[in-house]
Amino acid sequence: MKALVTGFTGKVGYEVAQKLMAKNIPFVGAVRNPEKAKAEFGDGYEFVTLDFSKPETFDEALGQVDRIFLMYPPGDNLQFGSFLEQAKKHGMQHISYLSLKDVQFMPFIHHYKMEKLIKKSGIPYTFVRAGYFMQNLNDFLGKEIKERRRIFVPAGKGKTSFVDTRDLAEVSVEALMHPVTHRNTSYVLTGGEALDFYEVATIMTDILGVDIEYADPSVKEFKEFMKQMNMDERFTNVVIGIHVPTKLGLAKGITHDYQKVTAKEPIDIRTYINDFKSSWI
Repeated sequence: MKALVTGFTGKVGYEVAQKLMAKNIPFVGAVRNPEKAKAEFGDGYEFVTLDFSKPETFDEALGQVDRIFLMYPPGDNLQFGSFLEQAKKHGMQHISYLSLKDVQFMPFIHHYKMEKLIKKSGIPYTFVRAGYFMQNLNDFLGKEIKERRRIFVPAGKGKTSFVDTRDLAEVSVEALMHPVTHRNTSYVLTGGEALDFYEVATIMTDILGVDIEYADPSVKEFKEFMKQMNMDERFTNVVIGIHVPTKLGLAKGITHDYQKVTAKEPIDIRTYINDFKSSWI
């Protein structure tokens, strides 16, 4: 067994790599620039060039592996159909694909289309359908929390079922290690509770020892602020798109797929905030 880990430099891909390494399972990190990745992460990892907009990079990336942790990356002119065709030719045994909770109801998003492409390819798969990442709080929301002590997203009073990316990685790796058990399955992963951002701010205040508030901006206020910060309009719209379902009350569902796969309870948000304290103080 040897796995190709796409999205290595991202939140989930990196955690997948760490869990594979801990289990002594060989893998190669798929990145656009291996030299840059080596400079950032060190020589302890093997990297290969993979750019989903450049089919000429596919054969080398796929030639030494028999299963894939697959993510949908940012970028234009992505050739996923061609990539999957090449993976099929290379005899790929399994794909663990990071998808999105409730994707089956959202035919307009790329995850819906990707799941269809993977099914069509005939390669055995596991779809890991993720709830809202806890790590968003120390990723694109982190700067605002650290500098202004506020959570600033247009999510209203809606609750969301936060999930830790480490749990997503654990199920993804389980599927790669035991492809027969998890063949052609879909798992919806959430945490064990649904919280609104007012509650998250209260928990952060308690654990960090500093006052954190949830500002609850309107979509218009959020857009205006992001424009003042010179943020890319496409990124702003993506952030709004992530949080509108929460505002509409559509993101609060809790599942128990993580417990079924791992026989453990998912990481709770208090543990996550304690683990990443240094991101905000």
